[in-house]
Amino acid sequence: MDSIQILEFLEKDGADTQGRTIEEIWRWDDAQWESEHDFIQWLFPLNEQSMAVRNSPVLSTDDIEQIIKSDVALRSLKSSTARFQLFLSRSSHWVRSYDHNHLRITRVIKSLRLLAGDNAASDFKEWLSKRLGHDVFSINEKSRKYWVDS
Repeated sequence: MDSIQILEFLEKDGADTQGRTIEEIWRWDDAQWESEHDFIQWLFPLNEQSMAVRNSPVLSTDDIEQIIKSDVALRSLKSSTARFQLFLSRSSHWVRSYDHNHLRITRVIKSLRLLAGDNAASDFKEWLSKRLGHDVFSINEKSRKYWVDS
């Protein structure tokens, strides 16, 4: 994957390695969000390799700088966050000791902090805390600790 591809994807001018656009992914129903496992890395890219999905984007320092400077890419991160929150709010299947969505939540926090700043990451964490309420204790301690400490 060339590094221009992730910026084009986030700016709605390109597609991921499967040929999907960001807007197409936003329109998926929740069942598809749950069953597909190779898209979250595109919506919320990081500067580290995904342990779950080969060929997912890995941001370089230059990629990070370009994304931070792009109003369109940052708005896409905001829209992706809102869509992910909607997905999490419409179901409780992930509110248990372990679920793959916990790793997605961790990725979102890391990506937002890296690309959109501390306030965006903190806002997402605050939303998550309100969404879970007392049910947070259904989540394993390692995930809870990361979400609180990050």
